[in-house]
Amino acid sequence: MSWQVFEEDKPQVAQALQEGRFDYMEVVAAVEERRFFRRLLEGGVLEGLAREYPSPRRKEEVPLWLYLASELTLRLHGANGFAAYPYILHCGGLVDALGPDQVERNESLGAQKERTIFRGYNHKNHYTRVTPCDADFLRKMSKDTDPEALEAWFGTSGVRAYREMGALDPEGLFFVDSTYIFVPLDNERYEGSSLLRFHEDGRPVDAEAFEALPPEQKARCAWRRCYRQLKLTHSPADGGFSLCCGSKVLPGKASDVPWVGPLVERCVGALGPRAMKLLVHDRGLVDGETVSRLKGLGVDSLFPLKRGMDVWEDAKVLAAYEDRAWRRYDLPRPAPPPIPKDRPPAVARREAQRQRTLQARGRAPCAPARALTGIEYQYVEPSRVWESCRVPVTVLLIKNHYAHGETLDWALASTREFPDPLQMWTTYRLRPVIEEDHRQDKCFWDMTPFRSPALAHVVNRIVFVELAASLIQIFLRQVERSDLVGRTRQRLLDALRPNQKKIALYCDQRFGLFDPYEYQELLLTLRDGARRKVLGKTRRLRRSQQTPPDLPWRPE
Repeated sequence: MSWQVFEEDKPQVAQALQEGRFDYMEVVAAVEERRFFRRLLEGGVLEGLAREYPSPRRKEEVPLWLYLASELTLRLHGANGFAAYPYILHCGGLVDALGPDQVERNESLGAQKERTIFRGYNHKNHYTRVTPCDADFLRKMSKDTDPEALEAWFGTSGVRAYREMGALDPEGLFFVDSTYIFVPLDNERYEGSSLLRFHEDGRPVDAEAFEALPPEQKARCAWRRCYRQLKLTHSPADGGFSLCCGSKVLPGKASDVPWVGPLVERCVGALGPRAMKLLVHDRGLVDGETVSRLKGLGVDSLFPLKRGMDVWEDAKVLAAYEDRAWRRYDLPRPAPPPIPKDRPPAVARREAQRQRTLQARGRAPCAPARALTGIEYQYVEPSRVWESCRVPVTVLLIKNHYAHGETLDWALASTREFPDPLQMWTTYRLRPVIEEDHRQDKCFWDMTPFRSPALAHVVNRIVFVELAASLIQIFLRQVERSDLVGRTRQRLLDALRPNQKKIALYCDQRFGLFDPYEYQELLLTLRDGARRKVLGKTRRLRRSQQTPPDLPWRPE
């Protein structure tokens, strides 16, 4: 690999610009998309993932790390099909991260514009390449890769890559949850999909429950074709980020409970013992055999109990028999919204008068109907009353108190003995982070607009969307941009693009950094001859960036 060294010499570059000479100009930002791919390439992350990728090819003509990088850039830009690869590659950051051994920029004398030319890898190029690999190669690799092998690779090599990047939290807190992935209703060719009736709130309704609904609710139910995704996620106790550590795509009608154990075993086998210490899941995945199986792996479980379960009823009896007082915990009141600094004085005076009137009348601002104000809880010692579970579980009886006086009784159970019983409740309250991940993936990361009904393509899209979202969160934390973690894909993409902080100008192996106003002043003070030279060079560079790449010619 060849390298070019540039020396920072701002006065020399400014003098060259006054003469109408410069080689290249770019906008430099604190975070760029190409830095993301350079970290993956130079850090060996992509090479490590490629070594264990379940390739369907006997002969590797195109490096697998390039295939993985291409998949990531497609998912990062929200491409719905592989045909968009030539255009996304030339406007994204991957093309700048590949290096001079693969990419060269030539200026065509006829067209008077720069072209990006790729050398390729298999030495079979009879035409000029505009991409390092063909878009059809990506499609065929995706179609031919076994879906189960791809999920196994993601659940092992993917989590090991997270660990090598130093992204795993030592607390070992993991979450598992399932969600429905919807596909077009009128296309029955989606492999393994199911047709289910869903209520307006997003939950499936079987025939018996549907008949029990009132007519107005029946009218709001609809048939939908779907898959079910079981997702294993890692997050720290503060909920600062979430990394997908495993995924299993099932038919919509299939039960996800039997797959919790294999999904966790795969992750534990990849990371080793004690890497996963606590698994949190919802009541829909409660199963005594699975809880016992995970305890044998050194993984504790935390989950809510279903109504009518013997372990819950026995815990209530024990709590009443011991006659211990319930403990109370009140949630801190949310801070009032900050007063806008640009609020007009007249508006401020009216608001102050309104607050004085409310205080004189003895009225407080109305709270939302379901606003949680506090809880009462009582801890029940470990017991073995759950017949299908071979390990003792502790129970925390909880009574929610809401702003308008409503209450709700429920219970949490765990195979871990927490030093503070309230910690069970605070840990379980992190579950909304996972629900937000599902919403982000399906709504903002464009997971669901599948272009092919093949199961291999469906699983491929889900896996690489999850991998891209996880790797970009790790990158943002490494470059101290944690404020962007959890943002939508488009918001992240805008942040990864240059944010126009500095303008870098290159000339004769030197460069200078200028702020926008300083650069504008230099341009406005150029002489006519130098101005025409700069204008011609700028137009050529602009055409090279904005013109879509030429697709390679193919014989008829």
